[in-house]
Amino acid sequence: MSSGTCPDCKGRGWIEMKCLREGEARVCPACNGSGLTPSGLTPLEKECPSCHGSGQIDTRTVEQQKCAKCYGTGRYPPPESL
Repeated sequence: MSSGTCPDCKGRGWIEMKCLREGEARVCPACNGSGLTPSGLTPLEKECPSCHGSGQIDTRTVEQQKCAKCYGTGRYPPPESL
């Protein structure tokens, strides 16, 4: 049976895992932490579109983990030699 591109990792051999770092957030640069639209964009104060009114932007980490389906080869099924 010939192998094709792994459906889980799309042939890259790794999968991105985006994780929120617990307890870490930073002030939204678009509204300076106010949670309202940046001044000058609209005449009426509305919820900031960047932070959705929270005034904080979550800090995320991105890790690349070896794909469990193809064992990092990018091919599925993986070669029998693995």
